[in-house]
Amino acid sequence: MRAIANRETGIGCDQLIAIEPSDRADAFMRIWNADGEEVSACGNATRCVGWLLMQASGCKEASIETRAGILLASDSGDHRVAVDMGAPGLGWKDVPLAEEMDTRGIELQVGPIDAPHLHTPGAVSMGNPHVVFFVENAETAPVKEVGPLIEHHPLFPEGV
Repeated sequence: MRAIANRETGIGCDQLIAIEPSDRADAFMRIWNADGEEVSACGNATRCVGWLLMQASGCKEASIETRAGILLASDSGDHRVAVDMGAPGLGWKDVPLAEEMDTRGIELQVGPIDAPHLHTPGAVSMGNPHVVFFVENAETAPVKEVGPLIEHHPLFPEGV
């Protein structure tokens, strides 16, 4: 997967999705991130696979089995697909975090201690762990610079 995802030596991608048969749903979806790790669910991937399944079947809904469970995609009109990702995992063990803390404002900051660039994100699991920083301007947020540091931070045993 890493060789495929590499934008210099491969085709380049963020994720690779495999659609397989399922005994419980219209299809089973496997998802690998660019680093080669298999993840349990992804909303965007589910919408894409849902669209393909609905186009193939002519139905207005598609059920997609994932490692996180069965997700339901539905036609929302005008080439749009909605997905019910289920209830979010909000507890520190659900995300998971390496230690107990309030996931609405986790103890993490990036930058100088007296003037951090990013700080006190929220954490949630939607089938895989997410960290959300609230910023004034998403266009200028230092995503490329700090993303890899946060992704592999020891606070997140399964990455984010």
